[in-house]
Amino acid sequence: MPAGTRDLVLALGWATLRDPRRHHPEAGVWARTRDILNADDRRMWQLLADDVPRYEHDWHAEPRGCQAPMVRVDRLCGRSTVTGFCEFDPHTGWARFWGFCGRPRCRYYGEPIAERADHSATKRPEPIPNTGGLLPLFFTWNWKARYAKAMNVIKRTPSWEPPSYGLSADEWPPIPGNAPVKAFPKLRLVVSDGRPLTPTPR
Repeated sequence: MPAGTRDLVLALGWATLRDPRRHHPEAGVWARTRDILNADDRRMWQLLADDVPRYEHDWHAEPRGCQAPMVRVDRLCGRSTVTGFCEFDPHTGWARFWGFCGRPRCRYYGEPIAERADHSATKRPEPIPNTGGLLPLFFTWNWKARYAKAMNVIKRTPSWEPPSYGLSADEWPPIPGNAPVKAFPKLRLVVSDGRPLTPTPR
């Protein structure tokens, strides 16, 4: 969990369950959380924007250089690429970058992969998110509206739409090779007469 998200989870938990001011109606949960973190409004929106459910491709995880295999040694070519393209997984929608150098053998190796990649682009499903979606694991609030405003304020993306897979990371389809996200009981307020309340951050 990113450090900023962890701090926000802890602060929201304190503001919801332990803060002495939690029974004061004039002090909203969100305002008290901001005070606990000693953060301004922009910092709060930044923390939310960092947790927006989305797919982010890790470009640093891809092999560098030409990815055609060598003939006599067990390694990739590795020369500087002159052509590159993305292939998309038909199940997850995730991207896989391919790059090849100008050697005829390497270009020839990449041709069927390029054709396959062109076809995958037309069949690509909505990418399954791999980033964010952690705050809804712990709290039941109107995260859709909060995330949308954070994207507008921080990312300047007023057209952001929530993924169809859900806002909470435990709702997303499992990815082979990735550990599934564990669901947690969501925190709620309990007032003096025992009625559970779902607080709305302000």
